[in-house]
Amino acid sequence: MKIQIRFRGFKGSAALRAHVLRRVEFQLSRFGHQLKSVVVRVADINGPKGGLDMQCQVTAFGPRIGTSTLAELSGNAYTAVDLAVDRVSRAIARELERNRTWKMGRSLRRAAA
Repeated sequence: MKIQIRFRGFKGSAALRAHVLRRVEFQLSRFGHQLKSVVVRVADINGPKGGLDMQCQVTAFGPRIGTSTLAELSGNAYTAVDLAVDRVSRAIARELERNRTWKMGRSLRRAAA
């Protein structure tokens, strides 16, 4: 699984980059053989104005899941990363479960025919 991290609107620190890598590897490593790449974009959408302005967008690509993209807003970049990676992990798990259930039902219908 290839992981890309991009920062926009602010200079990302080495600590934030390490945090993103740690969270992505922890949450998505169980899908490693089913994911080709993960792109994490962290952006300061309001600039220096403050408020809920840190956005983390996670896009995961894989042959069985296609493209799954989720974004989260927070006042803190670390929190936005945590929330977005957690949500995309759950979305991938649901998609893989749907695929597995659909294929099982399809094979059972073939066996009955």
